[in-house]
Amino acid sequence: MDENLKQQLQSLCAGALFNEPLSRYTTVRIGGPADSLVYPKTIDEVAAVAKLCRANDLPLLVLGAGSNLLVRDKGIRGVVMSLSQGFGKIEVERQEKDEVIVYAEAGVGLPRLVDYAAEEGFGGLEVLSGIPGNVGGALVMNAGTQDGDISQSVLNVTFLEPHKKGDVPIKTWDKKDIEYSYRESHFPRAAVILSARFSLRPLSSEKIRGKIQKYRDYRLQTQPLNVPSLGSVFKNPAGKKLFAAKLIEETGLKDVRVGGARISAKHANWIVNEGGATARDVLALIGLVKDKVKEKFGVNLETEVRVVGEE
Repeated sequence: MDENLKQQLQSLCAGALFNEPLSRYTTVRIGGPADSLVYPKTIDEVAAVAKLCRANDLPLLVLGAGSNLLVRDKGIRGVVMSLSQGFGKIEVERQEKDEVIVYAEAGVGLPRLVDYAAEEGFGGLEVLSGIPGNVGGALVMNAGTQDGDISQSVLNVTFLEPHKKGDVPIKTWDKKDIEYSYRESHFPRAAVILSARFSLRPLSSEKIRGKIQKYRDYRLQTQPLNVPSLGSVFKNPAGKKLFAAKLIEETGLKDVRVGGARISAKHANWIVNEGGATARDVLALIGLVKDKVKEKFGVNLETEVRVVGEE
């Protein structure tokens, strides 16, 4: 990235970083450097960065909380944008007898949102308990578990959609416009999620806390939460009562290691970083799993993890 572009980014976002290792920002602690990492604090700054990237043919990647994300070892060319420093607002917009509308910005961490709802006595988000990530990333990937997902509570989502001609309009889509499906959403490709409204229901904090504890206890018992990881790597096969973890385990790949990366002995659909793992190590394990599951069961596993950057 040339000096002129660096100066422009610094003028738009104070504290812009350059050649910044993304291993510091992913839950698996893997990732090469980003040409630039910026932290816009207002919608105007987000729009200005998006417009600059469009005008200069710079790739733009929005970084959530770094969960379910694998950055390749040579890193990312262009601009990486994080909304974690300026988009952290949560508030109640409307409260009625049977419904509460909660507004949350994209940089809000899911654990914070779940705890907020529990404290206030708003039910509907308990299924997200223990899931890492932030609101923006969760909306894009429709984060959830086998018991439910974030789309069940979504009322609408507001986002920027940069256009090639330079315009950066703000749009709001209702849930029906988004067309959520299993671990997927259908926002425009270049969309930058800004905020969302959730339709929740009044419920006692005690009942909510009980549900949250149940989900958290289950995760602690079944998932390797004490080591850097990607979280769930593969989607469960669509239209079949099959679980990716069970298929991987039955191929005998549980606990198999490549370099510093290992298929977890606790949960076969998790890949963990035991120290010094590279993206190449992880991708080798992903390829091995796909090949073995296809060979034994005739099933093509799809990754839930997003893979970005250069080899």
